[in-house]
Amino acid sequence: MSEPKDMETLLARVTERRRELLTSVVNRRTRHFCMVLEDLFDPHNISAVIRTAEVFGLQDVHIIEEDNAYSVNKSILKGSYKWMSLYLYKKRMLCMEKLREKGYKIAVASTNTTNSVLDLDLSQPMAFYLGSEFHGNHPDTLAHADYEFKLPQYGITESMNVSVAGGVLMTYLDVFMQKQGREKFALPQAERDALLLDWLDRHVNGIETNSPIVRVGE
Repeated sequence: MSEPKDMETLLARVTERRRELLTSVVNRRTRHFCMVLEDLFDPHNISAVIRTAEVFGLQDVHIIEEDNAYSVNKSILKGSYKWMSLYLYKKRMLCMEKLREKGYKIAVASTNTTNSVLDLDLSQPMAFYLGSEFHGNHPDTLAHADYEFKLPQYGITESMNVSVAGGVLMTYLDVFMQKQGREKFALPQAERDALLLDWLDRHVNGIETNSPIVRVGE
């Protein structure tokens, strides 16, 4: 039977070192940027992007599975999803609607634009879409996006592997936040407290009763 989801009770169940680690990490989490995976089918790629987002401190990953069901490779994830907020959608336009309700601009990776990610106004909260391995983002997504962008590249090959592209993109986003002062993009205190409570609960009791996955619209 799991412990009550109470901060004081949970803190008593973890070491001081773990408490300090979780607190310092949650203080560096951000929702200013988020990643959106649209109908990726390779569990390796999905898992790699989620793991990389966790490393770079992006709390939310939104996953559209209108064509391809969500599937992950746990050996790639390395437990990183425990510290994430993962939102799954059966309908791509519902995902975009929910993101816009949260105040995000929609930026879609595309090989058919001359706009670099470096040209975007990153001071705005922005959701970055990565499309499926063979077809890219859906035409409806491209039609309703606020921005199309591509990553700077100088070779002959047209595009990168999607998980590599995600890692490169998040590096650019991290450099932007560092230059601006990453504390400007931190979560409000109430969100930090709620997230820390979730993390402590998952660490102590596991994810069976407190899943990081939220299915939206079901």
